[in-house]
Amino acid sequence: MNRLLSGLVCPFVLVVAAACSSDPTADLLSGPSGLVTTPSQLFIEVGRTKTIEVGAVDNQGNPIAASYEAVAASGLITVKRDSSFLPVFVNDSTLTAPPEGPRFRFIVTGVQFGATKITFTGAGQTIEVPVQVVPITELQGTFSNVTPALDEQVTLTAPAGSKFTDSSEVTLPGAELQPITTGVAPDGTTISFFLPPNVDGPVTVTNVFTDATPNLVFSPATADKITSPQFDSVNVSFTPTATPSIGQTVTITITDNPLVTFTPTIDSISFLGQLAGRASGPQNIVVAPGGRSLTFQAPPNINGAANVFSFAFPNGYTLALPTRATVTSTTVLPLTVAATFSNQAPGIFDPVTLTAPGGFKFAPDVTINVGSSAAIIQSVAADGSSVSLIPLPGSQGTATIDGVIDNAAPQFLFTLATEQTITVPTLTPLAGTDDPSTAPLVTLPTLLRDAGSFAFTCEFAFAAPCQLYSIHLAAATTFTYTVTGIGSPADMGVYFAAPTDLTTAVNACDNLGRAAAPESCAIPLAAGDYIMAVVSFGSQYPTPDPDPPFIQLQVQ
Repeated sequence: MNRLLSGLVCPFVLVVAAACSSDPTADLLSGPSGLVTTPSQLFIEVGRTKTIEVGAVDNQGNPIAASYEAVAASGLITVKRDSSFLPVFVNDSTLTAPPEGPRFRFIVTGVQFGATKITFTGAGQTIEVPVQVVPITELQGTFSNVTPALDEQVTLTAPAGSKFTDSSEVTLPGAELQPITTGVAPDGTTISFFLPPNVDGPVTVTNVFTDATPNLVFSPATADKITSPQFDSVNVSFTPTATPSIGQTVTITITDNPLVTFTPTIDSISFLGQLAGRASGPQNIVVAPGGRSLTFQAPPNINGAANVFSFAFPNGYTLALPTRATVTSTTVLPLTVAATFSNQAPGIFDPVTLTAPGGFKFAPDVTINVGSSAAIIQSVAADGSSVSLIPLPGSQGTATIDGVIDNAAPQFLFTLATEQTITVPTLTPLAGTDDPSTAPLVTLPTLLRDAGSFAFTCEFAFAAPCQLYSIHLAAATTFTYTVTGIGSPADMGVYFAAPTDLTTAVNACDNLGRAAAPESCAIPLAAGDYIMAVVSFGSQYPTPDPDPPFIQLQVQ
């Protein structure tokens, strides 16, 4: 055993000796493995400068001193060494950039928009850094006051290297109210302006240029934000009462901020809870001299703040804002009116009378919709107590009346719904009226009621839109033709042509014009077959009328 161990001593010692003679980091000491830049890519604005550092490292990441160079790939940028970076003393008092160092810093300046690169070399290595030159997007300017008061002029000073031009303007992109630019300093270093209320953020300045790129202009936003006085409502008082009755005169007075007034021509105020209608809100609005107060006649049903269109601010700015104080009306009207129909189930085109309940009446220009269809108003009683109307075919449901008047306050016009309903039969259109070959046969005399398609162009009726019917006369006959367009004031006519010649009319009922409905004529026709056309001339007027949705033709 001892003999065996002693025999192994020499080989083991040799192995250890051989291992000790090798440096384990020898493969890491082979010189620089590459260049490293900080940052590894660069985004730079035109006319602005940024820095980038470069250095070589070995395989362990240790810096290696070398002389580094930088070359720009194009004229989109300029690159130069920063001689103030890591200087060394060449004597007791002089600092200078060394010819070699572990890192060099370079200054990059954007010249024109576009993509380019910088090639760095040193220590036998090369690296390329992509560079994107972009427009100036942020202006490092200085405001004279970042929280200006109302009517305070603000001055913005441009950062070094940037200038404003005579055409520069301060803007708020997308905002309804814009700053008012008042002037630019002769040397372009400052721009002055007024802000509207409720600004809280940066502003944008148009037509800015930099010393580095005097031929390019930019519209950057400021880096800092600016805040003008904020208004979401206005303090007011209501006198003599905040609980008025219908038609009572009330005065609104602005109680703070003397720079805020009512606009002199204000004609619209609305309140929460007020009824619908074209004159259902405050009436007879009058602004006092100076604009600090106004009067109005109170409507019914109001309960809340007043929305004023609009308050006036310095420099011509206006805002629609609510008041902080509220008003509650002591007069409350129902949302419906107990008007009554003379017939709740009329036939097609049958006239119906709608009678107002006690205490109410209808305006002379009242309009009535049954369901989604507008009824035809034939007449309104002189005292407004009733209205004669023709509801269109297919109308059903309650009627919506625009023009209901409370006799106690006739200055208001309300839109109210009836409590009663009405139902009118539907009208099935005759098929084939858009083609002479399929025109439906009508036996005369007749009362023809049809939908207004007007899908054919009648050459024999001045190329106007029409719809066609076939008639057969066994003998020469004179009938009176009375045609009415239902639902439109369009000029109507009835034309006749031979089925074999649709270019020339053989007779026509068209002796009246627009606004002279109904069109009525006695027309003699010889025995034979004819194409009878109901024509709508509304579209041929300089100010067109729509074709009527329905027609009625009485032949007797």
